[in-house]
Amino acid sequence: MDIKEKHYDLILIGSGIGALTVASLMAQYRNKKVLILEQHFKAGGFTHVFKREGKFLWDVGIHYIGDMDENSMLRKIFDLITRGEVQWFKMPQIFEKFVYPGITFGENSDPEEYKKDLISLFPEEAKAIGHYFEDVQKVAGWHGRHMMLKALPPFLDKFGHAIDLIGADSALITTKEYMDRNFKSPKLKAILVSQWGDYGLPPSMSAFAIHALIVAHYLKGGYYPIGGSGVISQSIQKIVQEKGGRILLSREVQEILIEDGKAVGVKVKNRKKSEEAKEDVIEEYTAGAIVSNAGAYNTYTKLIPSKYQIPFLDKLKSFTDRFPLTTNVTLYLGLKDDPKKMGFLGENYWIYSSFDHDQNFKEGINWIEGNNKVPGAYLSFPSLKDPHAHGHTAEVIAFSDYSPFAKWKDQPWKERDEDYKKLKDSIRDRLLDYLEERFPGFKANIEYSEVSTPLTTEHFTQHKRGTIYGLPCVPDRFREKEAPWFSPVTPIKNLFLTGADAASPGMSGAMMGGISAVAHLTDGLKMIQIFREAGKKR
Repeated sequence: MDIKEKHYDLILIGSGIGALTVASLMAQYRNKKVLILEQHFKAGGFTHVFKREGKFLWDVGIHYIGDMDENSMLRKIFDLITRGEVQWFKMPQIFEKFVYPGITFGENSDPEEYKKDLISLFPEEAKAIGHYFEDVQKVAGWHGRHMMLKALPPFLDKFGHAIDLIGADSALITTKEYMDRNFKSPKLKAILVSQWGDYGLPPSMSAFAIHALIVAHYLKGGYYPIGGSGVISQSIQKIVQEKGGRILLSREVQEILIEDGKAVGVKVKNRKKSEEAKEDVIEEYTAGAIVSNAGAYNTYTKLIPSKYQIPFLDKLKSFTDRFPLTTNVTLYLGLKDDPKKMGFLGENYWIYSSFDHDQNFKEGINWIEGNNKVPGAYLSFPSLKDPHAHGHTAEVIAFSDYSPFAKWKDQPWKERDEDYKKLKDSIRDRLLDYLEERFPGFKANIEYSEVSTPLTTEHFTQHKRGTIYGLPCVPDRFREKEAPWFSPVTPIKNLFLTGADAASPGMSGAMMGGISAVAHLTDGLKMIQIFREAGKKR
C-alpha cells in the first residue's frame, strides 16, 4: 500500500511498549495523529509473538509481568493505555522456582508466605530477612520517585534533586554490597538474587535499586496476557488509527532530520521495497515532535547526524564499552503433550549450576565458545500461562556473549551458512541435556525446536551486540553526572526518548519511560493527569 500522508503530529521510532504508551496517550487525550515506524515486519517490539507449525506460539520478550492485580496502579495505567482490552492470567501461587544443586526454593505470591518460607530455611537470619523486605520496598519507592522527578518542570529541578537524595545511599550501592552487609549465608544470598536475569546483571555489577524494583514488582506474583503479548500492540493500534495515525512496518529509520536545532522529521528506508527493488528505497516523514524508542545508544550515535554536537556522546560510548551488554540465546520448544503431566503447573524456573551468581554470569558469557558446562537457564511454559493457547510450548533462555556469533553478523537473517546452523544445533542439544539432567523425560516430549541468537535481536532492533535490556543497570546509570542521557529529554529540541533507556528494563519500566516522555512533550499530559485518569473507574 502506498502511504500518501507524509506529515503527522508526532512520530514514534519503534513500536515497543515505550512508543506504544506515548502513541496511545497522545492519541486518546490530545487527539494527535501519530505515525509509528517499525523496522520489523511485526509491530510490538519485545511484546510481539510468533507462531510455528500453525499451533505453537511464543512471546519474544514478555514472559511474565508483576503487579497486575486489578487494584494496582500499574494495572490501571496499563488499562488506560490499552482501553482495558488486555486481560491477564494469574500464574500459580508458587510462580517461580529457584533450582540450585541440592535445593529448590519456590517463591510464593503472598509476600508474607515468601518471607516465612525463607525464615524457615534460614532461621538464624530471620531479623535480616525482615529488614530486607522493608529495604526492598523503600528502595523501590526511591526508584519510583527518581523517575517521577524526571518529569518535573525545569524550575522545580532543585526541589526535586533534594527529594531524590532521600534513599539514594542504599539504592546506588551494588546488590552484592547490600547482600554482603546484611546476610551471612551464601545460599540465602543466592536465593534472594535468583531473579537477576530479569535485569541482566549479577550482584557485583547491578545497582541495588534495580534489584529492589524487580523484587517488589513480583512480590504478589506473576501475570501473563491472555492470547499472548501480541494483543498489546493490537489494542493500541486501534486507538492510533481512530485518530488518523498509522503503524508502518519494515521501516528502518536511518536519520532524524534536524532544522535550526529542532527535530522536524525522519529519513526512512523501506526494507520491503528495498529488497524487491534491490536498492535502497527512502521515504521521509515530518512531524512537530519525534520520540525515539530505539534506545539511547542508537539514537545518539546512529540517528542524529554527527554534525550536531551531543555534549555527552563520548561519555555514552565509554559507558557502553565499560559495562557488559546483556545478550542471550533462546530455545523455543513445541511439545507433544501437556507439560502438566510432568508436574509443571505454569511456574517459571531459574536454574543455576552454582550458588555464585557472579561466577554463573562469567561462565554464562563464555559457555558457547568455550564448550564449558551450561551455568544456568530460565525455563518457562507460555502455553500453561495462556488459557487460549492451542499448542503446548516451552522456552529456554540462557545468557551468552555476542562474540561467538560475530563472524556471521553480515550474513542475511535466515540465510546464514551451515556452520552457523551447526552452532545453533549444538546450543539446542546442550540446553536440552541441561534440562534433562534436572527433569528426566523432558527431551522425549519435544516435537519442534528453534534457536534464536543475539544476531536475530540485532537484526530486528539494531541494538548494539544484540543486547536485550538496553543500557546496563549499574549504579552509575542512576547518577545524573555519570549518565546525563538517562532522561526522556535530549539536547535536540522536539526530540525525546522513551522506553527502557528512559526508565528501567522490562515492560512496566519501558511503559514508565513512555509516561515520562509524554510528560515532557509540548501539549503532553503531566504525570498527575495520567495517574488521575488511570484512577477513574473504567
